[in-house]
Amino acid sequence: MSLADVNLLSASGPALEVLGVRLPLFRFVGLRNYLRTFADPLYWSSLARTAYFVAAFVLEATLVGLGMALVLHERFPGRALMRGVLLIPWSLSRVVVGLLWVGILDFEFGALNGLLQRLGLIDGSIAFFKDGFSALNVLVGVYMWNQAPFATLLFLAGMQSIPLELYMAAEADGAGYWQRLRYVTLPAIKPIVFLVLVVATVNGFLMLDLIYVLTMGGPGHDTTTITWLGFQTAFTFFKFGPGAAILYTLTAFCLLLTFLYHKVMFRRLGGEA
Repeated sequence: MSLADVNLLSASGPALEVLGVRLPLFRFVGLRNYLRTFADPLYWSSLARTAYFVAAFVLEATLVGLGMALVLHERFPGRALMRGVLLIPWSLSRVVVGLLWVGILDFEFGALNGLLQRLGLIDGSIAFFKDGFSALNVLVGVYMWNQAPFATLLFLAGMQSIPLELYMAAEADGAGYWQRLRYVTLPAIKPIVFLVLVVATVNGFLMLDLIYVLTMGGPGHDTTTITWLGFQTAFTFFKFGPGAAILYTLTAFCLLLTFLYHKVMFRRLGGEA
């Protein structure tokens, strides 16, 4: 479809009449949709925002997921309950997550503003979505809250598969907690780290529903990502060819980053893929 031109709002061009309904036909246009996409300044600004969003989300989700997995891997009272509670944010629909955080972050009636004012930490309400950069970071934080438990689940599964003999041998050699983490845990969960990075990157590129619920790409275009731009182009303006071209570029970016993750991470952590 990215190599074709079809506009459901156009009153001209080839079309079929079915029961009085005009159905435009696809017309092959080659690479014209891609050339127009790459010539659009909004595409490049959306790409920059997407790169920031994905980088911040992947970093936060990976570090928070790893940290929670390290905590839940230890033995303490209530660990089973904590593991169950951890999965609640991940199990929620992202539309529900978005509506939940709208209630928390609302300028007039938000629970967070009310709590901060009661504690005397702020004098007036904070408009979390007024500034584009802060709104983008709110999206990163909310998406991390939703997806980090899945990373925790993967990390925890990897840690539980590590033989206890390795830790016992490291302790016998005088290794402390951080040395065991660096030389035993991290090398052992190397495939899990790779999986988390790839899944988080793909999910970051494809995130759409939270933007729809929380910001609608605004203010202005300040939270417009490539996914939102392609969605709007195809399903708001009914330009399916350009919309498909925009979204197909995401496939290329995901494949490229997956290849780079594979090369860089396995080279640094040692061993061969």
